[in-house]
Amino acid sequence: MNEDDERALIARFQDGDDTAYGALFDANQRPVLNLALRMLRAEEAALDVAQEVFMRAYEELRKWRGEARFSTWLYRTALNVCYERIRAEEKQRRLKANAVPGENMPAPEVGISGLETKAVIERAVRGLPARQRVIFILKQYEELRFSEIAERLKITEGGAKASYHKALLALRDRLKEFAPERVRSVVVEDEE
Repeated sequence: MNEDDERALIARFQDGDDTAYGALFDANQRPVLNLALRMLRAEEAALDVAQEVFMRAYEELRKWRGEARFSTWLYRTALNVCYERIRAEEKQRRLKANAVPGENMPAPEVGISGLETKAVIERAVRGLPARQRVIFILKQYEELRFSEIAERLKITEGGAKASYHKALLALRDRLKEFAPERVRSVVVEDEE
C-alpha cells in the first residue's frame, strides 16, 4: 500500500468509517507479525505483540497528524512493544537465575545434535541485551543494511555497527561451549 492510499484510509477512518481501519490492518498485519516472530521467536508472544500494536494504532489513529507514514509508525511501535516484552522476559530470567543458578545450562562436555542447534542459537539470541538482539535480528533475519537499521531505530549507523559487533562477540562467547570449532568459524566469517 502506498502512502497516498494510507492517508486516504486514515482520513476515512477519522471521518468515522471503521472499515478503513480494517483495510489498514489487513495491509500491515503480516509485516508486524513477521517482525514480532523474528524478534521473539514465539508465536503466542508475537500474536500478543501484534494485538497490542494494532490496539495502540486504533487509539492513535483518531488523532493522527500524518507526520510519518502509518506503516513506518506501526513498525516502530512493534519494535517498541517487542523491546518492552524482551525487557520483561530478561527481568524474569534474572529472577529465575538468582533462584536456581545454572539449572538450564548443559555440562560443557555434552555436545548438541543438529536438531538442537537451532534452539541453542535462539536461546543465545534471546539472551542478548534488547538493543543488540534487535539489531542482530534486523541484520541477520531481515537482511537490512546498517543504514536502514540506523534509520528505523533512530540511531547512528556507527551505533548500529557497534551493537551488532557486540552481539556477535556475545553470541560467540555463549555458543563456544556447545560447538567451539563451528561457532568460531561461523561468527568470524559473519563479522567480515
